[in-house]
Amino acid sequence: MNKKLLIIEDDKVLNEMYALKFIKEWYEVESAYEGLEGVSKLATFNPDIILLDIMMPTMNWFETLEVIKSQTSSKCKIIIFTNIVDKDKIEEAMKMWADDYLIKADTTPKVAFEKVKEHLENAERKKTIYIQPWLNKFKIKNPNGWDDINIEINIKI
Repeated sequence: MNKKLLIIEDDKVLNEMYALKFIKEWYEVESAYEGLEGVSKLATFNPDIILLDIMMPTMNWFETLEVIKSQTSSKCKIIIFTNIVDKDKIEEAMKMWADDYLIKADTTPKVAFEKVKEHLENAERKKTIYIQPWLNKFKIKNPNGWDDINIEINIKI
């Protein structure tokens, strides 16, 4: 199954350039050219990760991020995609549940692909947890194989 990427970027050339890179890497890609369009695509597309521009018409990154995180059930990763190098803005974005950021001027499609791939691989490792119904033992898959972890479970009914 291909990973899904939603690019919310108002610069048509950048949007298409990044979309082409991810399509070549076998990603399913949807593009939106402003925040409201991006939010509306969430319901039908259900992306694994979003590249989100900061400066956009109609709905800016702050409003878009707020809607994605508070008014949808989407659990996708979000990478802020900007040319603003203002550390306060970046910290604000990270506090609002963004997972990472890329500075456009310092980023090529290849670098963006590697960053997205890294986030998706980390997310996959984190969510692979299996519970064995005996001996309070969890089986957790990590990059090096399977590990047994003993934990004590107290259940109050």
